[in-house]
Amino acid sequence: MTRKHIDPRDLAWICKPQLYLQNSDKVVLETEPFTDLKPAGRSAEAIELSLETNGSFCFTMRCDFEFRNAFDQCGMIVYEGERRKAICGTECRDAFTTCLKCIVYHDEKGDISKRDIGSLISVMYYRVWYRGGAVRIQYSFTGSRYSDLREFWIDPESEKTISIGIYACSPANSWFDCTFSGMTLDEETERGDTDEN
Repeated sequence: MTRKHIDPRDLAWICKPQLYLQNSDKVVLETEPFTDLKPAGRSAEAIELSLETNGSFCFTMRCDFEFRNAFDQCGMIVYEGERRKAICGTECRDAFTTCLKCIVYHDEKGDISKRDIGSLISVMYYRVWYRGGAVRIQYSFTGSRYSDLREFWIDPESEKTISIGIYACSPANSWFDCTFSGMTLDEETERGDTDEN
């Protein structure tokens, strides 16, 4: 696979926040109160990266966050065409618990996979693999060893593009700082095995 480092300045905003910093290696933003991410619509701060579906790929990123209140959340989005297919990220539950979750949508309804993690965790790495319609979402606390969080299927014959996005929002009366960095895209140039660990 060939690796490409993504320059965040080349990405397009879906919904631009009032306070943000965008440079060659990271995006730093501050969420606004009462912003949410729903199955449809554009109601949160997000950046979209379009990826063509004519080959296999692996997208990786790092997310640093400083949650302040319950429901603050951030992470990664997988789009199928113009619709959100999956949302993977962390959400503040309370002063002691953060939830790592992945929601996969079927039309307007979604099913969720989740696990509780400690509230002291403030860095997460995410990785999404795509090959022949199979999607695997992984996470890591260190960026070196990844664990599977969710696998699902997208029709490989569909003409819809697969896109990756990032998001951060504060559905309650809150705000927090979030940094997205280390975004890389590995594209498979020839058929063969890849190292997924």
